[in-house]
Amino acid sequence: MRPLELTLRGFQSYGTEHRFDFRDRRLLGIVGPIGSGKSSLLDGIAFALYGKTPRAGRGTKDLINQRGSSAHVELWFEVDGEVWRAVRALRRKGQSAHNLYRHATSDPESERLEEVTGERAMTARVEGLLGLDFDAFNRSVFLAQNRFAEFLQATAAQRDAVLKGVFNFERLGQMEVVAKTRRDELRAELADLERLRSDVERDRDTLQETKPLLETAADRLKTLDGAREVVAGLETQLAEAEREVERAKKTGAGLADVAAQLPARKQSAELLDRARSGGELLDKAQHVVSEARTDLDAARRHLETVRRDTGGVELINQATALVERRRSAEERITALSAQQQKTAERRAGAESDHTAATARLEAAVAAEAAARSKLAAAEEAVEAADQALHAARDDSMARSLRAGLVAGEACPVCDQTVATPPAGRPVAAIDKAEKHAAQAVADRQSAQSIHTRAAADVAGAEADVAARAQAEGDAREAEAATVAEVEEATAALAELEAGLAQLVPADDPVAELESRRVVLAEAEALLEKAQAADQAARAAFEEVRTRHGQVSSELVQLATTVATLAAQLGGDLRPQADAAELTGALEKLRALWEDATAETTRLLEGAEAARAESQRRLDELGETLGLADGETLADARQRAAAEHGKLAERVESIQARITRFEELEAGSAKTVGQLEIYTTLADDLLPSRFLKFILDEERRALAELGSEHFERMTRGRYRFSADGQFDVADLAAAEAHRRAESLSGGETFLASLALALALAEMVARTGGRLDAFFLDEGFGSLDPEHLDLAMEGIEALVGGNRLVAVVSHVPELRERVEDLIELSTDNLTGDTVVVRP
Repeated sequence: MRPLELTLRGFQSYGTEHRFDFRDRRLLGIVGPIGSGKSSLLDGIAFALYGKTPRAGRGTKDLINQRGSSAHVELWFEVDGEVWRAVRALRRKGQSAHNLYRHATSDPESERLEEVTGERAMTARVEGLLGLDFDAFNRSVFLAQNRFAEFLQATAAQRDAVLKGVFNFERLGQMEVVAKTRRDELRAELADLERLRSDVERDRDTLQETKPLLETAADRLKTLDGAREVVAGLETQLAEAEREVERAKKTGAGLADVAAQLPARKQSAELLDRARSGGELLDKAQHVVSEARTDLDAARRHLETVRRDTGGVELINQATALVERRRSAEERITALSAQQQKTAERRAGAESDHTAATARLEAAVAAEAAARSKLAAAEEAVEAADQALHAARDDSMARSLRAGLVAGEACPVCDQTVATPPAGRPVAAIDKAEKHAAQAVADRQSAQSIHTRAAADVAGAEADVAARAQAEGDAREAEAATVAEVEEATAALAELEAGLAQLVPADDPVAELESRRVVLAEAEALLEKAQAADQAARAAFEEVRTRHGQVSSELVQLATTVATLAAQLGGDLRPQADAAELTGALEKLRALWEDATAETTRLLEGAEAARAESQRRLDELGETLGLADGETLADARQRAAAEHGKLAERVESIQARITRFEELEAGSAKTVGQLEIYTTLADDLLPSRFLKFILDEERRALAELGSEHFERMTRGRYRFSADGQFDVADLAAAEAHRRAESLSGGETFLASLALALALAEMVARTGGRLDAFFLDEGFGSLDPEHLDLAMEGIEALVGGNRLVAVVSHVPELRERVEDLIELSTDNLTGDTVVVRP
């Protein structure tokens, strides 16, 4: 199994969607601080495959991010050249989802070739693909956090389960099942032969007895087939008579429907009375409508007059808006005047602050000049002290030279003969000169510090003056802007008052507007009253007209009903929607119905007599053919055909058993030989024999190969015991055997890593299924030497198309992984993924 791509969303520390691409990578370092989600990434792979993680178990809701309501994990992986996609989802509420797909390629849009749904079915399919259950996966491939030593410390049975899955030894179990199945089949064949041997003679006797019965059944079938034509003719006559009876009954049912649809006499009379009185009511309602229309027109004319005198709603609203705007303008002028006073005060304060800041700047400049003067004097003093120190040192050297001169001997400097040594001069004390020079340097440093502070004070004062000047300018601009706004608002108020006087030329515009509004409202109320009366009159008229129209419609419907029913009875009545004409038409309709009913009764009686005669003749023929009561010719033929088929099938079955016996008897010798072969195979392939031998060999091979890595990574200190029990042989203690539990943390890590290396190499040699290893943490407990040894082992683990993912919070691990990728000699591809919280 090799992972290709992992997607996590809402899973543990991954709240938002994160995608990790493992394609074209063989070594992957996953690093980050503790709690950043490194182990969560590997938990996602385990959960996608098995529905549980090494740390949390199966299906726990704790895997869902604490801020989310669901978790989604999707893993693309490859097994034996096939591409699979595992998708699992957890929900706090509702059911979880588990789906496994086999794709044509790793492209998400590629064709789906297989689909498995459901948690159990999906997990079982994954275990079959990988050849490992969850525990074996953790012990061999997925070395999870704090679980590196599980394979090393596992029981023999647990190690065997891992090796069986890794090396695909399940095939031996399948071979055993095939051998047992074939053995049992051969035993069954021989048992069938013995059983058939005792039955075959009885089958031959039964066959001789059954053949005459089969011939009799064939004759019966032939007789029934010969009577088909006669029976068919009589059944046709009977069917025709039945149809005539049904037609007569259907006609009678139709006449009954017509009778139910005939208009009742009482309801018809009431309808005609309403039709005669409806015209008078309609005229009265029309008169009331005319009077209401006259009153409505008068109210409309009155409203137009009032609107013309008051200027109408538009003028009143316009003037009211101007009054409101005038009030707002007055309030704004008051507010702006107060604001103008405040801006003037702020401008005066800014001017005062600017003047004070300028004075402070002048004082700081003067102080800086004085400090600069003192610094120059200190520099001169340092220079004079240095000169005095050099002079003192020169005098000291000259004095030492004079003391060594002797008259008549050569001078050590110029190599000339000294006639008379020069007289000595007093020499200044070098210690005093050095102290004076040191004091001059200290005074210069003090003067330098004072000058630096003075220069900083000047810079601060200059910045303060600039800020105060900017504040003063801003205050002046604000004051000017406020004055302009006051002037603008005053002009706007004057314009509003002029517009209001033009619309409402009155001393009190507000009172005048209210008066006009009242007069206009009264005229509108009068119009509304007239409109209501007009609508009521029209509604009453429409109601009367509707009722009159309903009566007319009912007359039309009655005339249509009379014409339709008459047509159904074979008559031709087409009355108009008139009361007198409809009365006569109704009487004629009832006479037509009575005549049609009498004719239908006569036809029904004749059809029933013909049906009885046809049935009598069929019954006589049935007695001749030996039909049972109620049995038709088709039923009798079906029963005869069934009997014939049953006998034919019995004959065929007996003949087949006899033939089978003869075939088995002819090949019994070959079957016995094959049974001996498959019995031997089934016994040899028992788990306690051949599989146990292979697993013992693989454990010893794993221990030997793991020892090579373990000895190299421990600098010749440890190997594994040669018996395949994976005890540790301490080469520095006369090869004393130790249990794996006695190793230190770093030694246990290296032992587990050595076994992982050996297992990977053995898988590569045998074409096994492990193309990925995941090492989660464990590096933090290693000292630098053990870390170097572990990295050497990891380098050996990477090979072929295998992916090795190393997880740790140790910062040095990232550098080691990147160096390993960069310095690789076999074109190693890889990357480091930095996981952050």
